Amino acid sequence: MAIAVQKIYLVPIGQVEPEVLSTLCPPLEERFGYPCEVAPGIELPPGAYHPRRGQYHAPAFLERLLTLALPDAVRVLGITGVDLYVPELNFVFGQAQFPGRVAVISLCRLRPQFYGLEPDQALLQERALKEAVHELGHTFGLSHCPQPGCVMHFSNSLLDTDRKGSDFCPTCRWELDKRRGLGAEM
Repeated sequence: MAIAVQKIYLVPIGQVEPEVLSTLCPPLEERFGYPCEVAPGIELPPGAYHPRRGQYHAPAFLERLLTLALPDAVRVLGITGVDLYVPELNFVFGQAQFPGRVAVISLCRLRPQFYGLEPDQALLQERALKEAVHELGHTFGLSHCPQPGCVMHFSNSLLDTDRKGSDFCPTCRWELDKRRGLGAEM
């Protein structure tokens, strides 16, 4: 009996641009060392919308992702176009189980048009990659990094996201490899 290869699954939640999904898999495969595949989309979690805030409660997305039957998933990353929040913050670009199996990112505030600017697909895809790598890093147990260029650096604003890179600093790379059992040496 063949053992299934573990994969990172991207799960569109609600309406998500197919271009964003198709461009995320190759760099995620490169950074995490697992095949990446886009799973069928799902609806927005019922009851997650907060009418007074006009946003969706991010933990409800994680709960919904945990119910998906993806037995060969090493990680599951939900991607949505709606604005997410957690009670302690005005908004979040994403949220993850720390450590765990699931994470979610929102494209809403990553889009230039959210700020009244012209659409820029390349910029959206770059920002989405940074947030995807960041949240998946949390699922592997990586904390926020003090290095401003590291993808694991905390983004308090979109300026922080734009300043940081889309890859791990050497310390975070070493920690990720160690957690994946790759015997990283520094």
